[in-house]
Amino acid sequence: MERLLDVEMMTLTEFHYKRYAQAYKEIDEEYRIHKNAFLIRNAKATKNTGTDKNPKEEFVFKEFKDFFNYEEALESIDQDFTEKKEEVAASKLSPAELALRHNRR
Repeated sequence: MERLLDVEMMTLTEFHYKRYAQAYKEIDEEYRIHKNAFLIRNAKATKNTGTDKNPKEEFVFKEFKDFFNYEEALESIDQDFTEKKEEVAASKLSPAELALRHNRR
């Protein structure tokens, strides 16, 4: 019953914000469900490799790596992170350089 007590203690504004956040949370969950269904459909995709008289179908994605390359996705995140880190390091100025820039104004 702690949750009911929490609801009784919150203001009307807090209640509306929590309801608003819950609605967003539910839409995000619905998005994940639909995305999963779409990916399942794509994973089952086949293509015709035979002839009209001798039809033969095979999967478009032969391996999971063809469908989603996990290592490549991680590398792209790492690359973005290291680039931003390098940009921050390059933009740092020594106190003398900061003073020089400030005095030039």
